[in-house]
Amino acid sequence: MNNKNKKKDVQMARYRGPRLKIIRRIGENLPGLMYIDKTNIERNYPPGEHGLNKKGKPSDYQLHLNEKQKLIYHYGLVEKQLKKYCKSAFRSKENTGKLLLSTLERRLDNIVYRSTFFRSIKASRQAIVHKHILVNKKYINIPSYITKKDDIIEFRENSSIKNIIHLKQNIKHDIPVPSYLNLDLDKVSINIISDPLRKDVPININEQLVVEYYSGR
Repeated sequence: MNNKNKKKDVQMARYRGPRLKIIRRIGENLPGLMYIDKTNIERNYPPGEHGLNKKGKPSDYQLHLNEKQKLIYHYGLVEKQLKKYCKSAFRSKENTGKLLLSTLERRLDNIVYRSTFFRSIKASRQAIVHKHILVNKKYINIPSYITKKDDIIEFRENSSIKNIIHLKQNIKHDIPVPSYLNLDLDKVSINIISDPLRKDVPININEQLVVEYYSGR
């Protein structure tokens, strides 16, 4: 299979359906997917024919699966990507769960999203793919690119998106800028000043359940 077909398969595997359906299924907001205030959701129960009457305690497998799905939908991943990140974390001597979350937070599409310039990771990914983003003065159009401390991310000088961001800087973002980022709103640039901390992850996640899910696979 050539690279073009591989890229097509990844695109097809990434979820592109209704975001509200996922929010209802997971049971909580996933900001990267697009924050939705659940207090304003009329059908505040899981989707499907039996969603309203669904009762009982979830199985251990369901608990593990639900935590894994949170990461996939929030960060806009495909199953193969998350499995790869977990395998890499398993090989490290660091805490597997924390390293996994740190790696996901350092993805370029997430960094651009967490800068508050975009309302979802999908939107930041599109800006990256269309070559609006520079990392250390170099074009990077790979959303999964893993950034590191002291990297400087900015928009290309003639970017139409950069001009739009200047006009929308007063728009409230759904989540705050994390401690590991420093923003220059005048230049519309991002400086990574440290590694992400566990408290910087914006979703309610039990990473240990995700590690356990993949440990036997």
